[in-house]
Amino acid sequence: MAWNLLPFAPAMRKTMLCSAAALAWSLTAGIASAQVPPPPLEPLPPGAPLPPNIVQHPDGRTTVTRTPEEGVDVHAQTSSGAVHAYGCGRVDVDPRATQPSEAPHGACPLPHASPYPYPYTPPPAYAYPPPPPPPPPARKQKPRYAPDPARRGALIASSIIFGLGTATTGAAYLISLGVNAACGATDACVEPSKSPLYAMGAILTITPSVPRFVVGDWGKGLLYTALRGGSFAVGTMIEWDDPTYLVPLTFAFLAPLTLGIVDLATTPHREQLEAKKRSRASSFELQGIGPTVAYDLRGNTIPALGAIGTF
Repeated sequence: MAWNLLPFAPAMRKTMLCSAAALAWSLTAGIASAQVPPPPLEPLPPGAPLPPNIVQHPDGRTTVTRTPEEGVDVHAQTSSGAVHAYGCGRVDVDPRATQPSEAPHGACPLPHASPYPYPYTPPPAYAYPPPPPPPPPARKQKPRYAPDPARRGALIASSIIFGLGTATTGAAYLISLGVNAACGATDACVEPSKSPLYAMGAILTITPSVPRFVVGDWGKGLLYTALRGGSFAVGTMIEWDDPTYLVPLTFAFLAPLTLGIVDLATTPHREQLEAKKRSRASSFELQGIGPTVAYDLRGNTIPALGAIGTF
């Protein structure tokens, strides 16, 4: 069966001409775009640092490697003509080679790992914990003394007698004072009992220094005893004519009580006394105790007890 294509010949010729024209235009545009070099790059200002993918060698060579984003574009004019290479992995420029090399021309060299990533990414920052605080200064340890049962027993017994005895005798004396103050005009008033008062004075005066006498600290023991006894005597044997009873209460009770607490709290150890004797640096040396004369608040002379010693 034969087909007659003569009626379609003009239309086919027109279609083929249009296709050929479009193909020629696309080839011409591609060749033109391939031959047109890209716009020139602006040179770096003098003294500006080079990017990390450009390495200058001591012998004058320069190596340009690709970056993670794109390759290296090369445009060079050689004796054989202009060379344009796009997307190369590495380019070596040697200014000493003035003649074209005899090596055969080929594709761009294979990319290799660049010495530094580009753009440069700083190393991650690590947060280090603060340094530990300095250790506290070493505290001076208290010296450990040998067991001293006699000193410990004297301290316990003296503290108990000093506290309970003072409270008991003082309460008995206050009760006798209250009975005397409560008696009426028709009642037979009885004088306050002096026995509890003198017993309290003896306890306040002697008891706190007993531990010092046990360990051998006779100097300070006698000094504290004399001070407490003298204060108690001043408060009880002198008519102060004080309606508030503040002055006799201070001399007869508060001052001896305070000195007794200090005496018990500062009782030394035997080792401390021996060290003082070896160094001959005793803080007090009692040389004698004797009666003396003192003055009260009104300027009147009163009997007193004095201690003679060296500090």
